[in-house]
Amino acid sequence: MSRMARLGGLAGRIAGNVLADGGRHLARGKRPAINDLLLTPRNLTQVADKLATMRGAAMKVGQLISMDAGTLLPRELAGILDRLRQDAVIMPSAQLVSVLEDNWGEQWDQKLARFSFEPIAAASIGQVHQGLSHDGDPLAIKIQYPGVRESIDSDIANVCSLLRIAGLLPRSQDIEPLIEEAKQQLKQEADYLHEGAQLQHYRNHLAGFGRREELAIPRFYPALSTDRILVMEYLEGRSLEQVLTAQPQLANRVVSLLMELFFAELFDFHAVQTDPNPANYLYSTADERLVLLDFGAVRHFSPEFVSRYGAALSAAADHDRQGLTHALEVLGFFRRGDEVANRDVILDIFLMAAEPLRQGGAYNFGGSDLARRIHSRGMSVSRDPEAWHTPPPDVLFLHRKMAGLYLLAARFGAVIDVATPFRQYL
Repeated sequence: MSRMARLGGLAGRIAGNVLADGGRHLARGKRPAINDLLLTPRNLTQVADKLATMRGAAMKVGQLISMDAGTLLPRELAGILDRLRQDAVIMPSAQLVSVLEDNWGEQWDQKLARFSFEPIAAASIGQVHQGLSHDGDPLAIKIQYPGVRESIDSDIANVCSLLRIAGLLPRSQDIEPLIEEAKQQLKQEADYLHEGAQLQHYRNHLAGFGRREELAIPRFYPALSTDRILVMEYLEGRSLEQVLTAQPQLANRVVSLLMELFFAELFDFHAVQTDPNPANYLYSTADERLVLLDFGAVRHFSPEFVSRYGAALSAAADHDRQGLTHALEVLGFFRRGDEVANRDVILDIFLMAAEPLRQGGAYNFGGSDLARRIHSRGMSVSRDPEAWHTPPPDVLFLHRKMAGLYLLAARFGAVIDVATPFRQYL
């Protein structure tokens, strides 16, 4: 109830801002559109601030929204919510000790040789601390915020209501399938024993990956873990942002590795880490390996789905519009034979997104205007709410990952061959 009241208070402040700003415009003889009054930096910042302090599911919804490719929500909201990928409010020490006692008992400090109270990272569901095992192993200990799991359903419902009230989600848009998937994903991410099992499962898959030696993945410590405390091997590394900014010559190697790993995940593992946040990776300059982190968002796909999605990608890469239409119908993008207002837009975006897959040789992500073209075509849908369309959840989570990789490649000017590994894994 208190969490809902906090969001209700935010909705009230946004409404007040709209009235005040609208009054000022009217006093000047202007009649602004309601969206122009809603989508102000002040309103959007207040939404982002509130989600950051609520943590948990409320903040996660903001993170999911921020990763949208730009065809669902206004660019201004996506840009401001983007900071939620890194921002979180950490637990006070007394709360932290309470969580440790609840999970490890009153003598929790006997579990480890050393524990650092200062977190090294904080996110939407938990924060990470360093520790040392009695065997001398350096540990990364992820500790869940209290109440996160219990608040998932209500927080997501409240946040979506807030976004609709604030005009940041159209009332006509059916996002229920996505919301249900977000709830299920969050509940899995809030079960740290499940994440540990996913981590171990992913490690097993990597054994057959051709570029395995270029990757580092932490070990899981099940004896020390609970459903709300995840204990892993601590691996040294620097953020991709730091490394690729300081050493831009590494961009081609790192991005090509991530692209090839994605194709292996989809076509070989049938298990994809679907969160494209760059904070899920580190780079170890000591042994020149990419460190993989965070396996709560690993999503498993059936062989049937992978085959169908592969057919769609193949048709797009071959610029086969008719074949792509059929493949997307099979995937459930639109009902066969029905008229769909945005069918041509979806096909155009798919064909544009497959441009690197049909490039002969290396594709210059940094020198391409691909993102601008996709955004421009997508905006033609955004301007017509009746034509908006929510893809099947499986596809949407895959596209989040692909969009994240494309944006990373463009940001650091990668020039890499994507078509060859795609065809090999396909």
